[in-house]
Amino acid sequence: MRVPLTIAIVLAASVLAASAPAVAQSVPDWISVDGHFALGYSDRTPGADVFGVGDATLRFSPDFTAPFGFELGFYGRADALDTPHETYGALIWDLGQNGRLSLGAVRPAYDGFAVSALEISFPSLGIDRAGSTRSAATFGAMFANWLPYGASFSNHTDTLHYAVSVHHASNVDTTVASFGAGADYGDWQFSGALEAAWGTSTEVSGKLQAKGQFGPVTGGVGYYTPGIVGGSDLVELFATYRPQDNLEFSAVAQVPVDGAKDPTAGVAARYSFTDHTDVSVGVASDAGSDAVLNAFVDFRF
Repeated sequence: MRVPLTIAIVLAASVLAASAPAVAQSVPDWISVDGHFALGYSDRTPGADVFGVGDATLRFSPDFTAPFGFELGFYGRADALDTPHETYGALIWDLGQNGRLSLGAVRPAYDGFAVSALEISFPSLGIDRAGSTRSAATFGAMFANWLPYGASFSNHTDTLHYAVSVHHASNVDTTVASFGAGADYGDWQFSGALEAAWGTSTEVSGKLQAKGQFGPVTGGVGYYTPGIVGGSDLVELFATYRPQDNLEFSAVAQVPVDGAKDPTAGVAARYSFTDHTDVSVGVASDAGSDAVLNAFVDFRF
């Protein structure tokens, strides 16, 4: 019964997505949405076949005299067994041409750079890797009941973007500070981030990613050092082949450097129905497990 239920959810979401352009025309200019939401099916975890994954921000920027606004965000997964997630709510203040200051439950700067390619093709599995690839503040909120709040600042030019943030989780008496930056050089994109956390002890995490365009192929490599949360360093290899504008084939692998676990690897195909709606089907092996099926409809804003 779970597979037909998944199909029903996906079809319903597809109808909603198809009507999105008409709805968007009636939305005021001072309301914007950025990110994506996916509905899908995976046989990786018995009892949690149907899942929803989101990483999106809803922003309200009324045209007041002062450049203030408010944003709400979400990152996480929901299925029948668990709902690991983090929610964001912040006051924003635009500074200069591209600068933005945020106060409240803000997104960590660490999360905006060197984003794992696993989250693109296998978003439900990517959530489980948050401890290795995302901020300790995000992981703590999702899996350890942290309540982080703080401030962030971001800025960008045509080829360079950067952000810095500080969070404090008073219920675990831990402070997390992070900095991230990314730059474009021709067909190449480079990004990375560094994060430090201190409370009972001081720990550091870092990550780097480089990716380039080679005709119809985009590929790259990332390195993740989850020193704060712990665990093995990871090397991530990924590539995407796009034979036509609305079709692409991708492969991704995460390899623990210490060899303590088997690699996680998968291949997937994605077809775009519209500029904002895709369907993806893939097969992955999660750290030596049997092959698992992953299929979802992705709605991008």
